[in-house]
Amino acid sequence: MIGSILVVDDEPRVGRQLQQALASDGHQVEFTADPLHAVALMKERAFDVLVTDLKMPRLDGIELLRRTKQIRPACEVVLMTAFATVETAREALKLGAVDYLTKPFEPAAELLPLIRRLLDAAPAAEGEAPAAPAPLGSARLVGKSAALREVLQKLPRIAASEATVLILGESGTGKELVADALHRLSRRADGPFVKLNCAALPETLLESELFGHGRGAFTGAHRETEGVFQAAHGGTLFLDEIAELAPALQPKLLRVLETGEFHRLGDSRRTVRVDVRLIAATNRDLPAEIAAGRFRADLYYRLAVVPLSLPPLRERREDLPALIEHLVERHGGAGVHFTPEAMQALLDYDWPGNVRELSNAVESAIVLGDPGGIRVEHLPVAVQEASLRGQGLLPAPGGETLEDIEIHSIRQAMERAEGNRTRAAELLGVTRRTLGYRIQKYGLEFSGRTGEAPRGGAPRTPLRVSPKPMELDKRV
Repeated sequence: MIGSILVVDDEPRVGRQLQQALASDGHQVEFTADPLHAVALMKERAFDVLVTDLKMPRLDGIELLRRTKQIRPACEVVLMTAFATVETAREALKLGAVDYLTKPFEPAAELLPLIRRLLDAAPAAEGEAPAAPAPLGSARLVGKSAALREVLQKLPRIAASEATVLILGESGTGKELVADALHRLSRRADGPFVKLNCAALPETLLESELFGHGRGAFTGAHRETEGVFQAAHGGTLFLDEIAELAPALQPKLLRVLETGEFHRLGDSRRTVRVDVRLIAATNRDLPAEIAAGRFRADLYYRLAVVPLSLPPLRERREDLPALIEHLVERHGGAGVHFTPEAMQALLDYDWPGNVRELSNAVESAIVLGDPGGIRVEHLPVAVQEASLRGQGLLPAPGGETLEDIEIHSIRQAMERAEGNRTRAAELLGVTRRTLGYRIQKYGLEFSGRTGEAPRGGAPRTPLRVSPKPMELDKRV
């Protein structure tokens, strides 16, 4: 992606070199040796990235960073310094810098790849809402809601650091997708990205999977095996469902995070050293797990250096149309469309399973739908019931049996349709034949005519339940 970049350095020779390197990569680049002039330029136009020196007369890089974030919050800032310290880096990152480079550096090897990663992940220009932001490998975080944009704006900054990340969110919100994005946008992108679900293995196997094992560590261990930490050396390790980690393994994980060292299972003599960036995720409330004694507080604080919360789908409903379109394409449903009633049912549903549940619903509807379009009856039962409940055709969930709910729904629909079975079937999202079968099954009758009344004809008589309903079909 081509970007607009402002370079600020009080050494004109260095600044011009950087300007030339960035311009040769296709970017629109402006250079100034005066940081106060840079502030004026920021007020005049929106730059995608500011690359600034730290030590400058009149205004240093930290103050320029602070003013830039006040004027152009969406502008990413990269600091350059020959005097890098932990305190400087910490202050810069706290104020919103995405990264800092230590002089001297080779622009082609360090600056240009960083700029490319930032621009590839950046949201639309200020005031715009991207319809499908941030391509992330084979999948995308699709949408334009403020809740999603807030997450996307953080990704480049988090990816550029080496800090441990804890991704929080309900099941199905895309935690693995975000972890993959952080890896792809990081300087470790060329290294391995290794994933492990901590809930998928029992404790005895999980330790071996994490750290590997030595020969003879247990029955069947005929050779040395490396674990996921070694497999991820030089890259990123994603540990999903971290709250499921057994208490006995938690101090071992803590030691790796603090020292970068561990021992294979059954081999305490040799120390293995790794260079791994860890990203963890959970749908649990970890402070509550700590209070219950199931999770170590020191491990939590070591994991949550950079916490990142993902919004549930019900908090970004405006993303649903774009998401549905994306999922239809992803599941091979080109040319498939939803009827207005079916689309409205999808939009009104709360999606407790989030994007994963929506994806399954769309795939199922594509399989079950008709060539003429996907109707409400092709959607999952939970979506259908929520739609009927929203129309007042279904009572709120309580102690009713399934038969009670069906009878209530049919009565309400028939009353609203004034006895017209075709219109009632449309309200219920079923075929007229299905409605007729249900009426017969439950022994529902009209006190007068049971057929269709002509359009504009006399009002239909209300529906009543026969005093001797048919025996219910007990087969499943």
